[in-house]
Amino acid sequence: METKHPEHTDEEISVIPSDSRFWMHTRQPQNMGSCGDASASAVGVGSCGDKMKVDIVVQDDRLVKVQCVPEGCVYTVACASAMSVLAVGCRIEQALKLQPENVAHELGGLPADHANCARLAINTLGEAIDEYYRKTLAFRRGINGKTTGNGF
Repeated sequence: METKHPEHTDEEISVIPSDSRFWMHTRQPQNMGSCGDASASAVGVGSCGDKMKVDIVVQDDRLVKVQCVPEGCVYTVACASAMSVLAVGCRIEQALKLQPENVAHELGGLPADHANCARLAINTLGEAIDEYYRKTLAFRRGINGKTTGNGF
């Protein structure tokens, strides 16, 4: 069951999700804060102006830690939390396959006008992984001055 958000006019479609998973991620968001030992980081800005920083720690091609610092509405916080829960423990290739729909499902649904918050979370995770790959490539090139046979 969804209820109309009291701050919105009748023309807007925003609703407050009533699923307990959404409220768990808003009241007790997981994996919040910066990570001092990050393998890579990224900052994303959503179409609504909300921001999100994502730090990742990679070991043996697996995301062992995903920390988020969301700045924005409650939906952005919930999406950051849900994305981090979905991504921790994934191999990099699996994490890159995560979609905004996976985040929405983890939350028990999202109003259509806040789907951009899930996209922000997923896109920023992807940017952090991209940064990890760029750092890894630069490091490997620095060791021997050229890439190895596997593309790195």
